[in-house]
Amino acid sequence: MNTPHTGDQRNGRPPPPADQATVGTVEHSLCGAGGLVLTVGLLALTYPALLYVTRPLTVLASTAVVVIATTVWLLTWLGLELLWEWQTGRLGADT
Repeated sequence: MNTPHTGDQRNGRPPPPADQATVGTVEHSLCGAGGLVLTVGLLALTYPALLYVTRPLTVLASTAVVVIATTVWLLTWLGLELLWEWQTGRLGADT
C-alpha cells in the first residue's frame, strides 16, 4: 500500500507556493523561437566565416556547420530562459 506524501515525489521538495508562478509551455516556446531567430540572424552575418573555418573538414564540413548552428541555438535558448527567469525574479527562488 502506498502512502501519499505532501512533497514532490520526483525530488522530495515541497510544491511551490500558490502565489509563485511556475515556468510554462508558452515561456519555453517563446524563448526557443526567440533563440532560433537570433541564431538565424547571427549565422546570416557569420556564414562566410563559418564556411571558411569548416572547409578543411572536407566531407564533414556540412555536419560541422549543423552542429555549430544547433549548439548556438540551444545556448541562445538557454540564455533567454535565464534572462527571463532573472527578470521575473524566479531565478534565485529555490534558495
